Amino acid sequence: MNLWENYEKVDKHLNGKLLTIPPYPCVSGKRVQELLACLEKPDPAWGGLDGEILRMVINPWQRAYQIEYRFKPTKIYNDFTKVIESATYDLMIGNYICSYLSLVPVVEAILRKWASEKSNEIESLNKNGDFSIYVFNLVKYLNEKNNERHTNIKFQQWISNQIKYFDFMIREVFYLRFNASEEGVKKEFNRNRTLHLIDNIEDLETLRDNNTRIFLLLDIIAELYLSLDEELYENNTFYADYEKNIDFNLRWKIYLKNAMVSINFTDMTIINFAFLQQDKKYMSDEQKQKLIEQKEYQIQFIKSKKGL
Repeated sequence: MNLWENYEKVDKHLNGKLLTIPPYPCVSGKRVQELLACLEKPDPAWGGLDGEILRMVINPWQRAYQIEYRFKPTKIYNDFTKVIESATYDLMIGNYICSYLSLVPVVEAILRKWASEKSNEIESLNKNGDFSIYVFNLVKYLNEKNNERHTNIKFQQWISNQIKYFDFMIREVFYLRFNASEEGVKKEFNRNRTLHLIDNIEDLETLRDNNTRIFLLLDIIAELYLSLDEELYENNTFYADYEKNIDFNLRWKIYLKNAMVSINFTDMTIINFAFLQQDKKYMSDEQKQKLIEQKEYQIQFIKSKKGL
């Protein structure tokens, strides 16, 4: 099979999980081949292909790169970078509920910004305002612009794949009404159920997967936006000097440090085991009492350092 046949085989499997091959510069032909191997010969200890995509998306280096070289240059993200910054930090410390619930409304806010920005170029059939998730012709516009690319066929195919995923997620998953998303994976990742019912935040694995999906969707939107401006895209892809970028490196080190610490018994993991996963009985009252004593000691130590 050639590159795009491999790509489609991997992506077809991922789409069933509401995922896709991430739109990152590191995704070369070799990387696609590695992902295909994860699909055909999965290692259960590493979660197979799904686990590989999870690690690609939530990787501290990648999340720092996305903020610095995708979200910040993307004008429609500017008003929401504080929320994304905070949500990314929550992701790194394992506060999955806050990171996911913070980002769900960001998707619509960004799309509204995009709809407003392109209102003079894209005809909307919605007579009640500038934005309607089902009738806004953004996908048609993106395909038309992409079809105009004749000098780089590989890049054209690359963007075409991102458009397909974006269209699928927005029209057939994320904004489904309640009665169309009553079961299965489309119920798990649904804007209406999340915002109106606070649904699907009980199971830690589902919540982890939904964080992967929401960050991936934001990554795709940024990739598509930047692709419309060739110079902007090139400057933030091929000329991204991240080794000397102090903001990128500060984010990366903060994310990496917290991701490494969260593997241990942090306050967030204590909250998770003691209160958020009570039905699993991860922690006995005796263990909780020992933690109370430990926290009291830590509090007293901090007070003594501050002279309180």
